[in-house]
Amino acid sequence: MGISVASIPWHNLQPNLFIDTMVKSAGVLNRFRLIDGVKSKVNVPVFGAALTFGNDLCVFDGASSASINDKEMTVETYKWSFLNCKDVLESTYRSVLLKKGQHNPETMDGEFKDWVFSYFAKLSAQESLSLAASELATEMAADADVIDVTAVPLTPSNILDKMEDAYQAMSEAMLSGVYGDADRQYRPAFFLGTAAVQHYQIAMANLYTTTPEGVANGNIPTYYGMEVIHFPSLAANTFFISAPENIVMITDDYNDVRAIDMKYESELSSDKIWGQFKLGFSYLKGSEIVYYN
Repeated sequence: MGISVASIPWHNLQPNLFIDTMVKSAGVLNRFRLIDGVKSKVNVPVFGAALTFGNDLCVFDGASSASINDKEMTVETYKWSFLNCKDVLESTYRSVLLKKGQHNPETMDGEFKDWVFSYFAKLSAQESLSLAASELATEMAADADVIDVTAVPLTPSNILDKMEDAYQAMSEAMLSGVYGDADRQYRPAFFLGTAAVQHYQIAMANLYTTTPEGVANGNIPTYYGMEVIHFPSLAANTFFISAPENIVMITDDYNDVRAIDMKYESELSSDKIWGQFKLGFSYLKGSEIVYYN
């Protein structure tokens, strides 16, 4: 049957789309597949193949097939800005840490400047987590290929049963990843928000008559052979199952050292601090996601 390629109008295919080794600034994002170098949108190839077997050694029927289906993924631009006037800190007790005269770029002492930069970077990471949760939830809810499990409010008394319901709804391909029948790189995991993780840990602790060290130390135990990953920005009563490598984070330049920048405006006696970046979130195969929603 050969190769079939499904195409859509936009094409921005690149030879090295999957840069999985870059460091993300928020823990769960480090588990996602990363596509770098995207300024607007990109067609991501999703590969598939099937083998057809025969018994006649002397026949070459070519009945096996491979396919490439493009999935369009996009990024959006996000920016923030902060204006720091010299006069503000000069009017407080922090002014004793400013040592130079008026016509110079000294608007913040070193301690405060370091804190501002690092904290703004942390807030950007928190925004990235919120964007990831909202974009993935919106796409999964609208995708007919995603396996849906009807949700009820999660509590410590029912969360294990509901996770079991989701486990039982998994497709054959997903179960193969759990049992080792398929590539273990694509082993599914549970993605739970903060409230759901709390319910899960309480429920697991209640199963034991003695307290194992892992529960005492706050570790998140596996469930039905699958890792349970904390995804803090997910809604309280939702979770999903997917291989982490099936979830995609898209950006334009993750190693951009100018994502947060600063410039002194002498006529304003002020620092302008700003950040801007492009982000998007999606997934490769909806048929390999179970969404409890």
